[in-house]
Amino acid sequence: MRQLSIAALLMASSLFAATDEQIISYFKAQVPENITISVTERQKIEGHEGFDMVQASLSDGTQSQDITLFVKDGLMFPDIIELDSGVSMKQALEQSQIEKNLAKIYKQEDSKNIISLGNDSGKKTLVVFSDPECPYCRSELENVEKRLEEVNIKMILTPVHDKSSLEKSHLIYKETTSAKNDSEKIKILKKYFDENIIIEEKVSEDAVSNMHKLRRKYLQGGLRGVPFMVEESVLLK
Repeated sequence: MRQLSIAALLMASSLFAATDEQIISYFKAQVPENITISVTERQKIEGHEGFDMVQASLSDGTQSQDITLFVKDGLMFPDIIELDSGVSMKQALEQSQIEKNLAKIYKQEDSKNIISLGNDSGKKTLVVFSDPECPYCRSELENVEKRLEEVNIKMILTPVHDKSSLEKSHLIYKETTSAKNDSEKIKILKKYFDENIIIEEKVSEDAVSNMHKLRRKYLQGGLRGVPFMVEESVLLK
């Protein structure tokens, strides 16, 4: 589906009645005929009287694009920025929704898919979604010992890269299962996160498929990229 520029659409006109039907009608006038539009959620924004947050979905039947916008009276806005704090209301609400979606999945996650580092009840626990072939994930892993001074970490491998990343993820899970302590787990992680590693062990198609299923459920839950970090307490609410 052709990428839709919401900012460009909003520049065309910002004044209209803020009902679901008129929102749909407005977008239908801006996109190709084969694109269907639906309003999937609408809610009041606490602390901002008169403003509604609206989530809509645009689809061509094979793929879809979700958008978030804000309406008040006869006006529509792509975002609301709180000037004192600089907080984007759109980003905050979308983050909250992603966390809710991930929480439903995480609460049912098999422990074999969670690599635990640190076990200090006095520290908060950070859940980290990561990929052994992601350069930003590699940089984050380099600081893992220092981060463990402040938090516990639970890592779930959700590669966004190709088959080789899924193979590395399988081998990490396989080897960390028998690791005796955090140091051994970190050594295994750093081995497979090394961009120069050459994988000699054969990984079965079934193992690759299982890793793909693991990442897919989180991506479908709203995970947009890695590394992604969230406090476990948020996911367990």
